[in-house]
Amino acid sequence: MNKPQYINFVFEISEGVLPEQEEQAKLSFNKAGIVLEAEWNVSTPIAIRVSILSGKAFREDATSGPQSWKYCFLLRDQPDDKIYCNVDVFRVLPNDAEKIIKHETAHIVVAHLVGNFSAYKNSFFLEEGTAGFDDATNRLSEKLRKENIRDIPDPLAIKTIGDIKTMGGDTNKEPFADQLGYLVLFSFVGHLRKVYGENKIIGLYKMMGVSNFEQAFTLIYKEPLSKMIAEWRKNLPQKLD
Repeated sequence: MNKPQYINFVFEISEGVLPEQEEQAKLSFNKAGIVLEAEWNVSTPIAIRVSILSGKAFREDATSGPQSWKYCFLLRDQPDDKIYCNVDVFRVLPNDAEKIIKHETAHIVVAHLVGNFSAYKNSFFLEEGTAGFDDATNRLSEKLRKENIRDIPDPLAIKTIGDIKTMGGDTNKEPFADQLGYLVLFSFVGHLRKVYGENKIIGLYKMMGVSNFEQAFTLIYKEPLSKMIAEWRKNLPQKLD
């Protein structure tokens, strides 16, 4: 099994996890680590603990909170660099399981690269956006067409998870990977990464330690955030034909 060079996953396996499920989970995390190392130029060790759980162990008879949500299969304990993975994700969301694993792992990896947890947590907009999916713009386009949504939400309007819920996000009804608010953030920040690279993203995070998000953005990108959003939106109609 290929493993990342710097991202070291330490796996814990719960009772009830079948050997093939354990193998699939380990393979998916290691694959995510290899890709993230390349994307973010990781060159120093990062240890991430992963608890691989059966569906029963993950849910633990929860009646409220994320563990009870129908389409929640991974949880992240960010301060402790730990991820909890319900192996049912491979059965229920087979096409997105690896993307979701990469998403949760990216949160921990990027936070380490920023080096300042307060700065990393300073912007929900950026925190979620930098853990996005490679195909986010296509997924966003598909959702807009499928649900006949005429107005593309403004990324700046998404500052909390509550804003995503206001846009209809409900993990009891659909995975977060299909929720409008998340897809908008993933698509826009994906555009920034593609055009300007990951180093500027890390610089933006670090600048937020001494400045607010929009001020820091202008200092790093030499353009106001509103202009960048307009540039992103301008390119979207081609994807919506």
